[in-house]
Amino acid sequence: MLAERIAACSSELSRTDRLIADHLLEHLDDVPFLRAAEIADSLGVSAASVTRFAQRLGFDGYPHLQDAVRGDLRAVLAPQTAPTGGEGRYARIWEREARNLEQLRELPDDVLDAASRMIAGAGAVWVLGGRASESAAAALAFSLARVRGDVRRVTSAILHDYQPLLDVGPDDLLIAFTFRRYTRSTADIGRMFAARGVPVLLVTDDGSPSLAKDAELVLRVSGKASGGLPSTTAATSLGLALTLGVVGHLGPERLEAGERLSRNMDIFEG
Repeated sequence: MLAERIAACSSELSRTDRLIADHLLEHLDDVPFLRAAEIADSLGVSAASVTRFAQRLGFDGYPHLQDAVRGDLRAVLAPQTAPTGGEGRYARIWEREARNLEQLRELPDDVLDAASRMIAGAGAVWVLGGRASESAAAALAFSLARVRGDVRRVTSAILHDYQPLLDVGPDDLLIAFTFRRYTRSTADIGRMFAARGVPVLLVTDDGSPSLAKDAELVLRVSGKASGGLPSTTAATSLGLALTLGVVGHLGPERLEAGERLSRNMDIFEG
């Protein structure tokens, strides 16, 4: 375990090493996805310092430290011989998810309301999310389309087919989701929209995605999960909250009209 290696080498660690060690232990779930340069930027040290730290712990370099952490995190989720209800490996997953949701309370109401106003007042709302973020983006696009018109999904296909960009204007809004590991396509698409004067609302984690520099508003939520896999629980919940905020600005008429139409068309059972 990384913590044990750090403890065993504690007498040999410099002040910079201890700074790096504390950061890695605090963000252990993210280590498999964090580049040495990201850690260095966060701490104000050099990437070489991160490499030297890994070597002091007995690794060939930082990538080998990452491999070891991945193994430790996989072991956390290894099946137990006799898991006890409420105390087994799945309980740890629920605890992590609960913490992700609890951290949403830290988002100020005025910031969330500003995001809801941006969505409510936009001409068209474009929603983008790739790889791990795709499910949260799809959930938001679905819920927003029920409460306001002109909601459109964006995919990486736009990088090869410029046609959708012909309909983009400065009165629109791009909502982009990106979590470690940040995909280049999301950053590239976001910059394409920003270059056309479209404001960007970015939903991300506590890292440093390049698209944050082009975003008008950044909402940060936790995407951590046991085992180092990304979680979209908090991002999806945030999407629901923003949708309800949009209802507060636009009213429930479209939502109610949709419900009446579904009843008339006998869409649902019961």
